Amino acid sequence: MTEPSAPSTPEPAPTPAKREELRVVVRAYPKVIFFWLTWLFSLVAAFLAPDQYDPAAVSHLGTVWMCVFLFNLIVISFDFNEVVSVMVLALVAVFILAGLQFGYLGFLRDWLGALNIWMNDSFYWAIFGIFTAIYVIVFIKTRFDFWEFRYNEVIHRRGVFADIKRYSTEDLRWFKEIPDVLERVLAGSGRMIITTPREQHPIVIEHVLRIGSIDEKVADILGTKRVVVT
Repeated sequence: MTEPSAPSTPEPAPTPAKREELRVVVRAYPKVIFFWLTWLFSLVAAFLAPDQYDPAAVSHLGTVWMCVFLFNLIVISFDFNEVVSVMVLALVAVFILAGLQFGYLGFLRDWLGALNIWMNDSFYWAIFGIFTAIYVIVFIKTRFDFWEFRYNEVIHRRGVFADIKRYSTEDLRWFKEIPDVLERVLAGSGRMIITTPREQHPIVIEHVLRIGSIDEKVADILGTKRVVVT
């Protein structure tokens, strides 16, 4: 007959690890961020362009740079929503089909082929340097002016001394808008609109990068109520 074993002392329950405070940071950027295409192409062109004019060098490099720059100017100058984008594509298709029919595309091809805008490497380095300096300033500024979404509150931090304005998530609503298709294509950006009873007018956060993933993270946080166990 075996003797009953002595009851073992139960081990203390492990202390739950401190849960990391989840948050989503939302930053508003100026429209200059959409010039990243010109910025990067200027760097490439700076390595390809000669110091002095040389017809045997890379041809039409300046013309291509001007086209990229023009595209960026169009992006920041006009809002291409879905309806306007479809209309523009339709007009371009009609223009091309009419050109094939009436034969004026050959004239445009010859005119563009004769157009050889030239800038030396110093010009491209200067443009690249200017945009780099602006982007550094924008990066620093957005570190001191941003929105922070938490479980039970939304915080707006602003300024070097971190002025804080808090909003309760109770009765808070937010909306995601894509006002410009081209801006969404270039930087995945969109507009976030927040409404709260504490503010008379909606709060608009412009040019939020990666708006799709940001919206999903905000939905996960604001859709979860935090329970603190003491």
